Formats: sequence, C-alpha cells, structure tokens
Amino acid sequence: MDIAALSMASSQLTVSDQASILVMKKAMDTSVTQNQNLLDQLPAAEPRISPSHLGNAIDISA
Repeated sequence: MDIAALSMASSQLTVSDQASILVMKKAMDTSVTQNQNLLDQLPAAEPRISPSHLGNAIDISA
C-alpha cells in the first residue's frame, strides 16, 4: 500500500469514528431527556395506600 492509500484509509476511519461518537452522544442526550421527563412525572402520580389491616398477619396453616 502506498502512503496516499494509507492516508485515505486513516481519514475514512477518523470520519467514521467521529460519526459514531456523534450518534452515541445524541442517543445519550435523548435518553437523559426522556429519563428527566419520567422523573418529573413521578411526584405527580398519586401513591396508592393500602388499607391498614392488609399485610399485618400471615396464614401459615395452609
């Protein structure tokens, strides 16, 4: 292989690596945004409170 071909191959790999990194960064940013939206919705959800008599006894005679 000559120097020109090596240079072209190296340049193509560099561009490919940069594109992969940009796609990964975009995916990470999207994930952070979606997770933040999910966390923002959690306090708005009403907690379900079980009646006080549930879970106080276990029937082990079965």
